[in-house]
This record gives sequence, C-alpha cells and structure tokens, in this order.
Amino acid sequence: MPRFAKDDMLNELRTIFLFEADHILMGAGPEAAKRFIGFEPEFDEYCHLPPEKVDFSHFRIARSFDRGYDYAFQPSLLNALTEDEVQDLNVFMLGTPRAGGISSGGETHAFMTPDGLCQRVADTVYSRWKLEWDRFSGSHTFTTRELALLADMTEGAVRNALADKSENGLQAIPGSKNPVLVEHAEASRWLSGRRGFVSSPDRPNADRFLMEHLQGIRSCEALGQLIARLLRKTSGAITDKASALLPDVDQWIAGSQTFNERNARALAEALGFEAPLFVGKAMEVILRRDLSHNGGDK
Repeated sequence: MPRFAKDDMLNELRTIFLFEADHILMGAGPEAAKRFIGFEPEFDEYCHLPPEKVDFSHFRIARSFDRGYDYAFQPSLLNALTEDEVQDLNVFMLGTPRAGGISSGGETHAFMTPDGLCQRVADTVYSRWKLEWDRFSGSHTFTTRELALLADMTEGAVRNALADKSENGLQAIPGSKNPVLVEHAEASRWLSGRRGFVSSPDRPNADRFLMEHLQGIRSCEALGQLIARLLRKTSGAITDKASALLPDVDQWIAGSQTFNERNARALAEALGFEAPLFVGKAMEVILRRDLSHNGGDK
C-alpha cells in the first residue's frame, strides 16, 4: 500500500473531531459541541468545515497519533510507544463516528473505511507492537492485512505469497480461515525478506533514523537532549553503568561541556554507539560552539 504524509493523517484526524462534534451537537446540543471542539458550527453542522480550524491542544490522542505514525513507518529507539498508547489508538478508532452532519442527513468519510489514514496507522502500530513485544513467546498471530501493512504491500500480494509453496512463500496456520492467520515466527521470517518492511532496531548502530538524527545535530544542547532521551530508554543494567555520567549530560544540555575523549567514549559505550562516530560528533558540536563564541564560522 502506498505510504502517506504525516500531515495528511493529522488532517484526517482533525476531520474525525469535526464529525464527532456533529455527533455531540445532535446528542447534547450546541454548547456541549462548542466546548468539545472549541468553536461554533457553520450552517448548524461541523463536518464540512476546514480541518485546519481544529486545535489539537484540546485532544491528547493527537500526540499519540503523531508518535504512532513514526512508530509505524519510521521505527526508531526514539519512537517507542507504551502498551497503553497502542491500545488507545485502537479503541479510539473503534469509537469514531459512522456518519456526520445534520442538514445533509448523514455524511460519510474515508476515515470510516479500512483505507482511512488514521485506521491504517492504528492497525500498523498494533501489528508492529505484536511483532516486537511477542518475539519471545510468539503467541500472537497475524492477518493478511497486518502483514500487508508491515510489508508495505497489498493484501493481494500477501495472498499470492500464501499460495507460493516455495521457500520464499508464506505459510498460514493449517485450517485457519476467515481470516487466514500466520504464526509469529513465520511472519517474522517472511517479513525479513520483504523490501518494503522496515524492521525495528534493537541498538543505536542499527537505527537508521537515529543515525540520521545524530548526524544532523549541530549544538551541544541538542546532543545532550539526545543523550538524556537514550539513557531513559536503556535497560536497567546499562542505566546503572551510565548513571555516573548523568552530571556530564547536564553539562551537555546546558551547553557548557568541555571535550573529554574518555568521557565521550564512556557515553558512546553506555548508549551503544560506535565510539568514532559519537566521539567525532561530540568534538564537532563543541568546536562549533567555541568558534561561534569566538566570532568564527558557525
């Protein structure tokens, strides 16, 4: 299936809130609808208003969809979701309106279909979560839709893989029908060979999006914030090992760090980076800061 921009998904989410406002307008009246959405309707309905009118500060689920898009399509150690967030996205989509508007007698929208952008994000998030967190017990199974979303393929292509009896094919659970199901181990094996599948990294050096983020950092403060985020996400053993470096991280965030190769190497080891890459970046941002303070090139 073709991917889509995050802004397109967020605009669809705003549209969902407009349809929900219509539902509240019919059920509880104009004041309740205004309190929910933040403004009055035009022509006694909300669903046809520009999505840009919706202010996301009223809706905490918007942040979960923003993070969920990254987790679904750009998996990184920086993009992990909690189990509660995964569940919230699914439950939210189950509760979205099936029609909107009043004067028109009921308007429908693409978000109500399986091809809706928010629905695809919620389903991909759940599928990736099953793939990641069930890798040891392997108790979860996968539908053709879930595999198609993870592999960035059509369901028809997944069904073709199920019909392929070669070693490149996909094996379903014998006897599973409506829906056809695939065991966790088989899904993991098959997905690993799909060109459109982006695996979730288990260490910084395997995290393409994290590496791109690190390479783009140009200030001590930004590097310090990245270090702090990664330390909070590491396992207990690594966190204990890195705890002595936390005062050093505070200096990075404050922009007052001086270059110390031994400390930079220790941080690289604690975070799981290759030492040359991380130490080089530490030296670079300190040099940029010092040249800027001395009136040199930035």
